[in-house]
Amino acid sequence: MWTPMKTFRTLFCVIISFAMVQCTNLNAEKVKKDFDTWIANLVSPHSNSLDLVTDGYVVRGNIKNKPNIAIRLFEMTPGKLVFIDSTFTDKKGDFVVKGSTKDMIFCALSIVDKQMVYLALDNSTQADINVDVTASGLTYSLTGKNIEESLGLKELLKLNETFVSSIKILETEAASIDPNSEPGYSRMGKLQEQYYDIIANRNETIVNFAKGRGPSFLPFFILQYNLIQEPTIELLTLARDASVKANPNSRYTKIIETRYAEEAMLMIGAEAPEIDLPQPNGEDLSLKSLRGKYVLLDFWASWCGPCRKENPNNVKMYKHFKDKGFEIYGISLDQDPNRWKAAIEKDSLIWKHVSDLQGWGSSAGKTYGIRSIPSTVLIDPMGKIIAKGLRGEELAAKLDEILGSIEIDNTPKQQSK
Repeated sequence: MWTPMKTFRTLFCVIISFAMVQCTNLNAEKVKKDFDTWIANLVSPHSNSLDLVTDGYVVRGNIKNKPNIAIRLFEMTPGKLVFIDSTFTDKKGDFVVKGSTKDMIFCALSIVDKQMVYLALDNSTQADINVDVTASGLTYSLTGKNIEESLGLKELLKLNETFVSSIKILETEAASIDPNSEPGYSRMGKLQEQYYDIIANRNETIVNFAKGRGPSFLPFFILQYNLIQEPTIELLTLARDASVKANPNSRYTKIIETRYAEEAMLMIGAEAPEIDLPQPNGEDLSLKSLRGKYVLLDFWASWCGPCRKENPNNVKMYKHFKDKGFEIYGISLDQDPNRWKAAIEKDSLIWKHVSDLQGWGSSAGKTYGIRSIPSTVLIDPMGKIIAKGLRGEELAAKLDEILGSIEIDNTPKQQSK
C-alpha cells in the first residue's frame, strides 16, 4: 500500500546514502593491515617513508590546536577508501604528506573523528591546507600549486551538503508526524512535494556545475560517487568528454569511456531501444507503436513470486491512469506459453503483453540489461527513458507526479477505540 510517508522515507534513505564517501566505506581488515605496516615507519612527522619522493605531490597543513594527532591519506575508489600513507602533526599542529601517482587521483585526508578533507592529487600538486576542527564540524582553506580540481571538489561537496541538510530537515519533521491522522497525512504529502523539489534543484545545480568545468574529472566524480540520483545521458556524455580533454590516457577516462559504451543507450534521457515481440495471440507488438503515451516496461514472469505480488497494485494503478495517457508493456521472461497466459488471466493483467518465450535469454531482456525481475523502465511520450527501477510506492509517486493524483487505499484510517 502506497503512502507518502513510506515513499518519502525510502527516497530519503537513498539520497542520504549517496551524499558523501565516509570512513564506514573502508575495508577495515585491509586498512588495519596496511596501517600497521606504515605505522612502524613513523618515528616522527618527518620520518615518513615517502619523504624521499622528489617528483610527486606534497600536501602540507596545519590542524589548529591539534598537536600529535594521526593524519591518514586514502585514495577514493568505488565502495571503499584505499590506504596510501599516514603521519602525525607536530607540537604546532603542522604535518606533511608526500607521494607520487601515475595519474591524478581523488583522495580523502582523514583528520579528526573520521572527518575528511577531499583532494585531487597528481605529481605537480603542492597543496597547503589550514584546518579548523570544532564541535560543529570541519572547515579548511586551501592554497598552492595545481589545486584547481581540489578547489572544485570542495565547491561541489559544499553544494551537495546544502541539499543534504535540507533533506535532513524534512526527514526530522516527517519522523514526528502521525501519517494515520488527516492533518499528518496532508502534511506528509506536502513534505514529499518539497523533497522532489529539492532533488530536482539539486540535480540541476550539480549538472550546471559540471557544465562549467571544462577539461576536468569532476563530472566523472559526480557520476562515480552518485551525487546525481538519476544520472542522465547528458551528464554521462559531459563526463566522458571532459575526462578525455583533461587526460585521454587517465584510468578515470578509461572507466568513463567503458561506462559510456555499456550504459549510454539505457541512461535517463536516452531513446528507449525498440522491442517488437509476439503477443499472447501471436501478433507482434512494437514498443514504438505506443508512442504518444507514458509507457512502463514491466519485465516479469509467471514463476516470479515478487512479480505476482506486485501485480495487484499495478492493476489498480493501470486502471487509474490508463485514460490519462499511460500504458504498460509487459515483457515476460517465461518459456511456457500456457503458464504465461494463465498468469495474465489469473492476475487480471489487462494491459499489453509480449514475449519471445526465451526465459533469461529474452532478446528484450538482453537489450535492457535485465539481471533480475521484477524490473521496470518508464518511457515518456517521445520514447525517452525518464526513470528506471520504480516499483510499488515509488512508481505510484512518480505516476502521480507526472499524470495526476492517485488514490490506492492510502486514505487515513480511523484508529479503533
